[in-house]
Amino acid sequence: MSDSVSETNRAAASRFIEAFNNDEWDTVREVVTPGFVLHHPMGGTMQLGPEGMVEIWSHFKAALPDSWHPIPIMITEGDYLANLLPTYGNFTGDPHQGIPPTNEWLEYGMVNIVHLEEGKLVEAWFGMDPVAELQQMGAAPSPPRRQLNATEAANVELFQQSMKATGAEYDNLTAFGDMVVALGPPQCAKETSSRKTEIYRQADGALELAYSHEFTTNPPFRGDPSADTELSRVVVNRLFEEVLVGHDMEGLSEIVSPHILIHPTAMPCEAGFYGIEGIRHWLGEQWSAFPDLTISNHFAVAQGDIVAVRWTAQGTSQGNFLMLTPTGERVEFTGVSMYRVEERKIAEIWETRNTFGIMAQLNPEMARGHDH
Repeated sequence: MSDSVSETNRAAASRFIEAFNNDEWDTVREVVTPGFVLHHPMGGTMQLGPEGMVEIWSHFKAALPDSWHPIPIMITEGDYLANLLPTYGNFTGDPHQGIPPTNEWLEYGMVNIVHLEEGKLVEAWFGMDPVAELQQMGAAPSPPRRQLNATEAANVELFQQSMKATGAEYDNLTAFGDMVVALGPPQCAKETSSRKTEIYRQADGALELAYSHEFTTNPPFRGDPSADTELSRVVVNRLFEEVLVGHDMEGLSEIVSPHILIHPTAMPCEAGFYGIEGIRHWLGEQWSAFPDLTISNHFAVAQGDIVAVRWTAQGTSQGNFLMLTPTGERVEFTGVSMYRVEERKIAEIWETRNTFGIMAQLNPEMARGHDH
């Protein structure tokens, strides 16, 4: 596929997103085909065309009038495109899906894959965790935030004191044992043009830089041009085959970076889990609830060091999942994840999982009133 086609598709997808940001609904009508199909974790598969897409987006903007999507990452491969797409805004407008406005700030991430033909959107798979949206809208209980222990809190305080003179601003600052993870600058600021990760190790009361990585977000990062796209795809496929399907953690250190960061709701600067032990814990939580969990990799979009994958997971409910007890029944759920590969290992995972779909299968009563 020629570079000109990739640029045409990139321009169409950018116009599509900017149409949401600026309420330019005629632009949606220009870049979406009459038979446009949207796959959404709440709404399912919907043949919307441009008017249906305008209706969905204008309804959301009526609820969150200032909501917008920056585009930190956008990659293309053939007729397909994938992007990392955070959502920011205040729930100050109309009720949304029957939920009254809270006047509160809302933010969650998305990983989307889009199929284009002749510069227009034909089909899209929106990856997001609907529970994250419902929780921030006050329509679902939120789990308690991870609490730092005394050592971690002291390390964060040491970092803040050490960096005070620099005036640097961070989107997220946290700690895992002796490691302090700092991500910034704030991604919700419209002037932000990059995202930087810094990981420091505390030793003998001092901090030393253990890892650093930065990429441009405006214009959107399109993958490291020096990275081998096919090698990145091989590394991600190995994670799927050996770990996510095979449940084999023995070779995990050969597949993921010692400084891997997992962003469970696909926010650019989220840090839900860190390091080899972090990914073990993340996967262990899922396998405890669904011991036979297996994942099918439907297809991937890759460019340079970035790989986005659309997948379906199946497993039997044998343990507690969030606040729900096991049912012994099979569940199936979907998601779209984005991976960044560095030095032949996965360094970051932006995950979107249809948690609401899982909960609705475990307790159908929870689905009532939230159908889109």
